[in-house]
Amino acid sequence: MASNSADKNLVEGCLDRFPGAWNQLVDENIQLIFHGIYQVGFRMGCQVTSEDVEDITSEVFVEILKEDFAFLRGYRGESKLSTYLCTLVHRKAVQEFNKRVRYLNGNNGSVDSDSYSQGSTSDVVENNILREAISRLAMPERAMIGMFYFEGRSYKEISEILGLAINSIGPMLGRARLKLKGLLA
Repeated sequence: MASNSADKNLVEGCLDRFPGAWNQLVDENIQLIFHGIYQVGFRMGCQVTSEDVEDITSEVFVEILKEDFAFLRGYRGESKLSTYLCTLVHRKAVQEFNKRVRYLNGNNGSVDSDSYSQGSTSDVVENNILREAISRLAMPERAMIGMFYFEGRSYKEISEILGLAINSIGPMLGRARLKLKGLLA
């Protein structure tokens, strides 16, 4: 629990505008943010450029600073700060890569069936196989997969929507991914 104590002190230092606290938070977590963005892009099948990483990193920092550090004010110390940041990085990266995919498909708004027809035949087949596998999951798992990966919602948002404890979302998503992997095998 000592690391969480140090994390809480760092967050409090940022909130109190203690000299050097913000720089320390950035220095300790910048590689984690970069890695998270690359991971999300890779998993979504996007080619990630250094410009993408810079843009999404900026979006992450804007989110942290928004509304007088509202994101940091939400940190309760129940997990490591790096874990808490990872959820934000993941959400922002998913949102940004989804925007780019929609833009490249010529669909700046909602995703519709026409946007899939612009891809290759193998992309359409893979997409249909994935949708079919997801539809075979039980409802809470299917909803979680959709909210987390396609809508970019945070664990907190998912827990509020589904009425589940926030600390149950990660393990449930993990089990859902394993079931999905089994259905795709």
